[in-house]
Amino acid sequence: IRLKTLEFVLWAERLAYSRGGRVYHFRSRSEYLPEVCSIESPSELRLWFVKHIEKAVTMINSAHEDKTASAVDKAKDYIDVNYSKDLSLDDISRKFDISPYYFSKLFKNKTGVNFIDYLTNIRIEKAKELLADYDISIKEICLEVGYSDPNYFSRIFKKVTGVTPTEYKEVTHK
Repeated sequence: IRLKTLEFVLWAERLAYSRGGRVYHFRSRSEYLPEVCSIESPSELRLWFVKHIEKAVTMINSAHEDKTASAVDKAKDYIDVNYSKDLSLDDISRKFDISPYYFSKLFKNKTGVNFIDYLTNIRIEKAKELLADYDISIKEICLEVGYSDPNYFSRIFKKVTGVTPTEYKEVTHK
């Protein structure tokens, strides 16, 4: 029983290390065999086992959280650069190899806003910058920030800012 307990713990730790992208060093576990051999009762052995398995699980969870947090950061960077393209939650989640449902949940938890609101806010902020230039038409701005329909762009812009793009342009040029 002791040897199987030790075997399972070592296997779980090796798995935890590999999932975390770290190198597993068996020699750093040299105290495990003497510890397991000195344990007298099955209940003590069970406690030792549970303690080490919990550490392995924590390591795996931590590595997974780091990976998913990194995916959200990379997705935000991608959106910030590619906001003018036709972007969808499915496309972005596929790009980072995460299911759309899970990605949506992660994105909301990490950023505080859902994917479409984040994308919309980026696009509207870029549109505001472009509206400050009097020589660019609203239709051109609409296309530049990723909207193909000027009417839809105007509705979204007004919903977010409280004014139409034309009104915003007039206010910024006074």
